[in-house]
Amino acid sequence: MRTLIPLLEKLAPPASASPFDNIGLLAGSGNISVKGIVVALDATSDVVDTAINTGANLIIVHHPLIFTPLKAVNIESATGNILARLLKNNISLYAMHTNLDSAPNGLNQYVAELLGLKKIRAVAGDGIIFRIGEVSKTVDSHQFAETVKKNLSLAGVRHYGPAKKVKNVAVCTGSGGDLVTGSLEAGADILVTGDVKHHNGVECNELGFPVIDAGHLGTEKHMVPLVGNYLKKNLTKLKKNIRITLFNEKELYDYL
Repeated sequence: MRTLIPLLEKLAPPASASPFDNIGLLAGSGNISVKGIVVALDATSDVVDTAINTGANLIIVHHPLIFTPLKAVNIESATGNILARLLKNNISLYAMHTNLDSAPNGLNQYVAELLGLKKIRAVAGDGIIFRIGEVSKTVDSHQFAETVKKNLSLAGVRHYGPAKKVKNVAVCTGSGGDLVTGSLEAGADILVTGDVKHHNGVECNELGFPVIDAGHLGTEKHMVPLVGNYLKKNLTKLKKNIRITLFNEKELYDYL
């Protein structure tokens, strides 16, 4: 961990996390000798099973398992059970959340590049640092929705607001529906994000500003290859032979 933590903090500096966030080492020991790593979006039972089955003793996640203060650790609760299994199996848990979102080479930047954007710049709005970049040529927002769907490997996306010609694209992974006004004021022609709520959709229509909802998982699942490939590259340079397993999470719901 003494080698890994500096690497993780270089990619996602702790100081760039939002004040409300809970990042870093959340369970286990920071003094372990890491034998194997599982990179995942969430610390779920399936992820813990994967760590146990592959002999990994470190799980790196995007979403903190402990987000609000715990008053008790009840192993019959979802969070308590996972914590108990982590500790019982000597598996440490490390979270990279909003610090990874906003970092210079973090998740928002990575997804903006996946969408083929150029001249990408960081923009601050509503306490969130997101990205705005340019498409190579002006395109209809419905056509760009198809690009989002293809490049982010999604079954579908939702398009809010009117179809318009777009050049400047704002990107905020996760839940960015409240950035409609902030994106527009920052010079974006469209916003790509997830978790767009009904009132956000009403706002899109009123302002005439298109928004593509690519889903929370759809925009954030790319954290796994981002962090996994970063670790593989840097651990190879350091001649560290540590097995890294990428856990690809599926949507939590089914369309029926």
